[in-house]
Amino acid sequence: MIRGKVNQTGQARVTLEMLGRSGLFQPVDVVLDTGFTGDILLPPDTIQNLEVSRSPAINARLASGQEILLTCWRGIVLWHDKPYIVVVAESGGEPLLGMNLLQGSRITLDARLDGDVTIEELAG
Repeated sequence: MIRGKVNQTGQARVTLEMLGRSGLFQPVDVVLDTGFTGDILLPPDTIQNLEVSRSPAINARLASGQEILLTCWRGIVLWHDKPYIVVVAESGGEPLLGMNLLQGSRITLDARLDGDVTIEELAG
């Protein structure tokens, strides 16, 4: 189970463990974003600390309707206690956890300041 909290701006945040350049897993704080259809979106400085390899760029459509090309990487995250290969999109914005990675999971959150956030693997 992955745990987190709702912050003062109402964002549901969790900490993921991602494989770092040191060969050890390191914490990466992300916001759950159901409008983001990818796996994970991270700023360049966070990506520099991770063990990643280049992946094909992807086209993305922003909420404004603008289309952009995102540089992408392949990384490893501990997901439901197992190493899992993810596509990490690079952007200068807030670190995000998207719907593609959340597939097969149950998200529970208490929508209040400091409310609990949990991500559990669905059976089957």
